[in-house]
Amino acid sequence: MYAIMVVTIGIALQYGIFSVIGVRQKMKMFDRQVDANLLSLNENYIDSNIVDLYQKKVFLETRFQMSKNDSINLSLNLKDSLLQLEMKGVVIKSTKIIDFEVDQFLYHLKPATYQYLFGSQLQVNSYLSTISKAPIVIKKAPKYAGEALVSNAKIDSVKTEAVHWMLCLDKEIILKIEGRDQFSQSNWWSGHMFWWREDLNNFKKIKKAILFTVPEYHPEIRVVVSESEAKAIYRALPVKPFVGIRL
Repeated sequence: MYAIMVVTIGIALQYGIFSVIGVRQKMKMFDRQVDANLLSLNENYIDSNIVDLYQKKVFLETRFQMSKNDSINLSLNLKDSLLQLEMKGVVIKSTKIIDFEVDQFLYHLKPATYQYLFGSQLQVNSYLSTISKAPIVIKKAPKYAGEALVSNAKIDSVKTEAVHWMLCLDKEIILKIEGRDQFSQSNWWSGHMFWWREDLNNFKKIKKAILFTVPEYHPEIRVVVSESEAKAIYRALPVKPFVGIRL
């Protein structure tokens, strides 16, 4: 037992150390792709009001860029706790964010690096969801009038299902949306099973750490909205939408 405990603690420490190295490598990678003359702010002393105005400017420029597209786009404003669907610069649906979590990595970005990550529209590379994108209802046509009367029963439209979806964005950012409120039809178990299946990738990272390989790090943003809104927004989005984010 002592040997197992020592090995487990050693693996945990090794994984923690390599994870920190992975985060630092990711920060250095982002910084290397930034033009040094991109921003003239003095990074040694930046007033919080200036940072807020700068991030607002970056977000407005990103939304303006998305407005040039013909399809529906997604904008995430964590400052005002709003998740919105936009088309041609017009907000067609807005929902209040109940709760959110952001990796601290994204809060420690240099202004120029922030511009590099969020100064342009983000493209969705892939997505994963617990619900179908376009649900299809298959009904068998009755053969005669009597069968039609017998089969004319109301179908319960309230389907119990966990509403969680995830967008893998370019620039290696992951956006997770969870539907949860007092009217939620999904239970605790079904919701957490979705994220646990996704977190199985951590076992691959642990394996890399054991082999003295730095695991790849992807910063995450997790947002909680009402279940009905999460479902409606997901199904309204095109397959490859553009996303604008303001922290």
